[in-house]
Amino acid sequence: MSDNAMDRETRTALIDLMESRAHVYQVLSRSYRTEVDAAFAREFVEDFAFESDDVVLSAALTAMRRALADADEQALEQLAVTFDRVFFGMGPLTARHAFPYESVYTSDRGIMMQEAYTSVARAYREQALAKDPAFTESEDHLAVELAFMATLAARASLFLRAEDEAGDEAATETVRQSLVFAQTHLLNWLDRFCGELALAARPDGEDGFYVALAQFTARFVEGDAALLEEML
Repeated sequence: MSDNAMDRETRTALIDLMESRAHVYQVLSRSYRTEVDAAFAREFVEDFAFESDDVVLSAALTAMRRALADADEQALEQLAVTFDRVFFGMGPLTARHAFPYESVYTSDRGIMMQEAYTSVARAYREQALAKDPAFTESEDHLAVELAFMATLAARASLFLRAEDEAGDEAATETVRQSLVFAQTHLLNWLDRFCGELALAARPDGEDGFYVALAQFTARFVEGDAALLEEML
């Protein structure tokens, strides 16, 4: 990727790839940040352009689009209920949950604000980034980690657009940082979280939005990390 003799076709393909990655991570971050509303449902169905040869990813995306395509007020209200029940534990005590915080899955006691929280906050600072203060959840919330990956992908695209050696080197380093973050702060807990999310959301339908979102998220991040590793 840092080849000084990169031809225009290769550069264009890499820029498109980075922008596509940024878009997917942005959409995933939004999906875990707050409830689905009518605007997001419409944008997801009409504007979320993503293609893959991976049958699992394609099936999950189809299920998500189908779930949101005809989401009326009642369906959106049910999605909001699922969001609060699964991610915040609101509802019956017997209901299953999937708390979207890295610390919950990586700390010895399974509680929030542990080592992962400190570590991701440090990773953000090293990139001169900080969590959106309007989002009151902790730095190791999945939505924040996915937003960080989106930002790094967007930065890599900008570096590549410079069309010079310094930009290409910066893009390569950004890809490397993305891979390290994915390996250190996503792949070490995402499979377990997404498995619990799929189970917790299943009462609302096996092909419902959050079940499919769990499948898509785990598969995409795993495949993305493998792609980044291959590029370096």
